[in-house]
Amino acid sequence: MQDNTCQCDRGWMWSKTHYRCVWDCNCPNDVQCIGPGVCGCAHTCKYGTCWNGQCECWEGYKGITCDTFDKNMMMNRNISVGMNLGGLSYWSPELKFVDVAKQSQEWITEHHTTHQWDTHEHDTITWRDDGYPASLPNDMLVGKLVLRANAGIHGPQGNFTLLYDGDGEIAFSLVRPVIHYNGKGRMVVEFHENSGGIFIKIMRTNSANPIHNIRLILPGFEDRHELFPFYPPFLNSIKRYSELRFMDMLHTNGHTPEPTTWKTRRMPEFHTQTGSAGCAIEYLIHLTNIVGSDPWFNQPHAADDDFIKQFANMSKTTLRPDVKVYIEYSNEVWNGIFRQTKYNQEQGMSLGLDTANWKAGFKYYNKRSTEIANIWKSVYGSDSEKLIPVWAWQTGYHDYTRQAMVDLGTRASNFKGLAVTGYFGCDHVTSQSKHDITQLSMADIRDLCKKDLPKSIDDFHFYMNMSKANNLKLLMYEGGPGLESSRNNNATDHAIAFNRHDLAGDATLDVLEAWYDVVVSDQYNKHPGGLFNYFSSASSYSKYGSWGLMEYTGQDPHTSPKYIALHRYINRHFNNHNMGQHCSFVSQNNILYGCYKHRNQQFYCGQSTDHGTSWKNYPTISANTSALILDGFDVMSGVIFVRNVDEIAANTFYKLNTTKMQTQWESQSVSDYYRQVSPTTVNRKMTNGVYRGVDISNFIC
Repeated sequence: MQDNTCQCDRGWMWSKTHYRCVWDCNCPNDVQCIGPGVCGCAHTCKYGTCWNGQCECWEGYKGITCDTFDKNMMMNRNISVGMNLGGLSYWSPELKFVDVAKQSQEWITEHHTTHQWDTHEHDTITWRDDGYPASLPNDMLVGKLVLRANAGIHGPQGNFTLLYDGDGEIAFSLVRPVIHYNGKGRMVVEFHENSGGIFIKIMRTNSANPIHNIRLILPGFEDRHELFPFYPPFLNSIKRYSELRFMDMLHTNGHTPEPTTWKTRRMPEFHTQTGSAGCAIEYLIHLTNIVGSDPWFNQPHAADDDFIKQFANMSKTTLRPDVKVYIEYSNEVWNGIFRQTKYNQEQGMSLGLDTANWKAGFKYYNKRSTEIANIWKSVYGSDSEKLIPVWAWQTGYHDYTRQAMVDLGTRASNFKGLAVTGYFGCDHVTSQSKHDITQLSMADIRDLCKKDLPKSIDDFHFYMNMSKANNLKLLMYEGGPGLESSRNNNATDHAIAFNRHDLAGDATLDVLEAWYDVVVSDQYNKHPGGLFNYFSSASSYSKYGSWGLMEYTGQDPHTSPKYIALHRYINRHFNNHNMGQHCSFVSQNNILYGCYKHRNQQFYCGQSTDHGTSWKNYPTISANTSALILDGFDVMSGVIFVRNVDEIAANTFYKLNTTKMQTQWESQSVSDYYRQVSPTTVNRKMTNGVYRGVDISNFIC
């Protein structure tokens, strides 16, 4: 301004004392700001996060301070189905974070005067501990990709916010950005659909105050990204699974460095969470706490004892108290395509465990996995009943696993579970030596899947018997369709087409039902036995396999036959059809907005001016409703935002302008919905189980 003061953004005000813009909040009872226009809470949120004066509870918790656990609220209660989450990469179509820079690649080097892609000159740069350059030569820049391929095609579009600390210059390429605002430490940049991705470039950096802490925030999430780091559609997609296996997020296969120490682990403030060091453990624990699924932590193959101890201690002290913890040493140590297999053989041979590489490998696996299980137990002490140490080996060759189990011997008592796979390849339909998949109809492939089913059933019986003989419970660490074809493009396209076909859902359901009949129904095999761990949550389909239950975050679940099959299996066997809160309310001035399940068993949304005694109902949203959730009310526009959740946990999104008395709900895309519902102008629904005097006598809450 002309008087040298600043006109501050919304949520900020000019401070004559500090001579700068500071957070501006109108908070009651001396409650302090916790962000621009965001009030803190009068009480500490025990199992939740404070946002604008009220707690937002983790799944299963309720009350003003989120201190009361109610398992009946959980979407995953009693459900013996887990999920392998996809890994983190700049091309992954599974968007886990609202700050997509966390899923960016490692830096590449380039020169200002030439256009060569990646000059591989990392050694000429001094790097900070957080992975940012401490300085740059005058003619050099560094850059990294994010939102490439399906991540860019199916990801949110619009105005992203780029935030950074330090001094320097940031630019973009591979896209045509429209820069709407460019101030110190903050840019607002418009991006649109692009399979090539966004290339973020540090053009120059001030060595006295280098650029660091770059965050690229999805549209709408600037206000909440620090306290709520995970993308809501991703959270919605995993809430129904009782366990989450973090094998790929931890980059278990080929994890580095060797040895892995606590000092060398990936930290939350590192410039990316991708790469062979895996994701920061803090994020995995935070995700577990929000969703309330049991975590499955794969321990790095070259981790030293202190790393294992520190990992266990962090879990014990920061995980929510109601979850169990699965512990597995590495992943598929028998599988020769992974570095951990060679490492175990090297260690086994150096210790003289056997003269044959392959035997030395499984003997070292038995030794190290037992040591890791006991380290976790020593840390957990009297809480060790929460731990589920898992012993896992090869599934297809029974005698190989039998020999490994014989070597384990009495050490089997250190474990609770024996884990196998449940993949099916439909009589190796993508193997050129047996079939030409391009000449087969979808029904032909389905018939080959049926032909394979007896082999799966035989495996389940064999390992069920092995589990009983060793006083272990049988569970699955990975399972699902395993049709991958790199032979040629036509074969790949045909395999992908089958994975998208309704018959792939039928084949998936066959294996699920066989697992249930042989394993889950066995009275011996109570929890943790019977867990079917699907692989995986979301991935792009390619010649390397169509592993994803979904192809990208935000996909309509009704377009994935494999997803439908899995959730029909859940509905059929696990007696939990709870898809969310039955009552959700927002109070604004003298008007109450709410969605609720009436005692007549119907769901409605409406408004009340007498604290809920009488309601004016809005139009019905859907006949297929298992939960109807009011997420928020925009005080600026008078719009309410509502999610309809159906019987397979699929969300559809709507808004309605209450000031215009609309007679029709407006359908919203998943990205548009959350872009609009996340800013500070939106009052969030009341905390779980808190109704603030609302009359709920006619509702089932």
